[in-house]
Amino acid sequence: MKPWKLLDSEYLVNAPWLKVAKEKCELPNGKVIDDFYTLWQPDWVLILARTAEGKWVMTEQYRHGSGKIALEFPAGIIDKGETPEQAAIRELQEECGYGVEARGSRFEAQEKSGVFYLGEFPVNPDRHRGKFHVVFIDGVVKGGSTHFDSTEDIESCEMDDAELQKKMADGTFNHPLQIAGYFKWKLSHQD
Repeated sequence: MKPWKLLDSEYLVNAPWLKVAKEKCELPNGKVIDDFYTLWQPDWVLILARTAEGKWVMTEQYRHGSGKIALEFPAGIIDKGETPEQAAIRELQEECGYGVEARGSRFEAQEKSGVFYLGEFPVNPDRHRGKFHVVFIDGVVKGGSTHFDSTEDIESCEMDDAELQKKMADGTFNHPLQIAGYFKWKLSHQD
């Protein structure tokens, strides 16, 4: 099997948070597609944060795409020069007021403080060029204040694993990428 050959690309939208391209592609069999559309958004981190008591830190916020208040794990854009682990620690504090307890620099002792990188995944490999990264942080503690962006209005809560899975089953928690990240953790951390 061979990849498609990109013949031409034109941005229809070229904004900092979204790019939409119209691409002309040649398939391995010689067929040409004149209008294949691709999307790009900045890479983001999904934060699976668990307290010492075994409760997941969750957020609720309005999501304009669905027009509903959504139950989610904390998540956020990875800033330029940041690792996914650094972004996870920063976003967890900013959005929820939770942090990690570590000796010395909060980035030098990540593994000692329970910060684990679980991998990167495509948002949608068919048409989307963005990626999301999954970071698990164990033993987070509430402390410090939140620092929302001007467009954010976020409430935090905690729930145990049984409550979370019940909300997945009844559709209350329905973000497919976040559910996939949770199951990636579940398969690698059987505890």
